[in-house]
Amino acid sequence: MQTDVLLNITPKTIVENYNSFARVEGLPESLHLYSNGKRFYGEWDYGQNFKNISGYKGAYSLQDLVRLKATIPDMGNLLHLFSGSIPSGPYSRLDSNFAVIGSQIPGRDVVGDATEAHKYFDPDSFDVVMADPPWSKYHSEEIYNCSLVDKTKVLKSVHQILKPGGILIWKDFAKPIWSGSEYDYLGRICIDPSSGHDDRSFKFYKKKESV
Repeated sequence: MQTDVLLNITPKTIVENYNSFARVEGLPESLHLYSNGKRFYGEWDYGQNFKNISGYKGAYSLQDLVRLKATIPDMGNLLHLFSGSIPSGPYSRLDSNFAVIGSQIPGRDVVGDATEAHKYFDPDSFDVVMADPPWSKYHSEEIYNCSLVDKTKVLKSVHQILKPGGILIWKDFAKPIWSGSEYDYLGRICIDPSSGHDDRSFKFYKKKESV
């Protein structure tokens, strides 16, 4: 069991990290703290640059991954949940269907149910979990070819495998039901969609360091 907290991620560090990146890249400094400093908000506009890393419709866009990396430059021990077509890398992946990305790496990747993530990984083992679940019944059945996931169960399962102080980044068109006794809600980043794309946003949750 790994209980040490390697990262100290706060709304302030998220805003400062991203806006520093944006200045270098010539992008708008589009993340902001609320006046109490406890949460942040922002918006990213990709224009028509929604290219992803494969032909798989459920994949993250490249802009998603680059900008999320900017918010937390060192993600420590990272899990991609509902990993889809994310290629192998210095992180773990969990998906119900690895056919879209090829073979899993033993000891790192899992074919399984996201509502049971705690059965595949050790407690308190991840600094960051990035989750891109099917957003709706349509996305589940027509794009991901699976049943609609119980998102509340996923958040509870993720809580068990996150380190205290660890971060869950949740991509969705709606805010999932979450427990205030388990997580602090840090804020969200809305994606301004181009024509033909659904509205969605990234919600950031932090596992409470003591419950």
